Amino acid sequence: MNVNIYIETAYKGPAKRRMAGGWVVECIRRSGAPETRGGIIYADITTENEMALRLLQQALSILTKTCCVRVFTTCSHVLNTMENHWLWQWQKNGWQNARGKTVGNADLWQQCAALLEKHVTEWTDEEHSYRQCMLGRLQKEMAKDHGLKEPENYLLIEAPEWNTGKGNRHEKK
Repeated sequence: MNVNIYIETAYKGPAKRRMAGGWVVECIRRSGAPETRGGIIYADITTENEMALRLLQQALSILTKTCCVRVFTTCSHVLNTMENHWLWQWQKNGWQNARGKTVGNADLWQQCAALLEKHVTEWTDEEHSYRQCMLGRLQKEMAKDHGLKEPENYLLIEAPEWNTGKGNRHEKK
């Protein structure tokens, strides 16, 4: 099965800040019609890299069968890691980078590595048809006060317009 995963974050760069990010998983059915599932993650304090990994983990976690997955992301850290095969090298080195230091966000990379093992993946930062819609929705979420009590908390927000036949629910993690 061929699947596209689209990951977008409200901000780019390494600064810790308030941020929303979105993921959409698109599967093209035999009829040619796309079926999508997606959602939003909101955090009061996070980086683009951490947000992109959380989004990737959410998107991959809904795949129940082995797939050929094409991941669209503009997060250069995630792209470089995957295109240069650093993830598998870090795994072999006990989650140490080439300088012998612990990999940043190692826990999230480990979760993603476990989910990626059963899939064939391709990584790209190409433009896609969902980008503007996703970024517009992320800006709306950024304008809201989500009332998180702890900065390390994340809020998972379902995006009904990105989900074929799904309702809207909010869940704190």
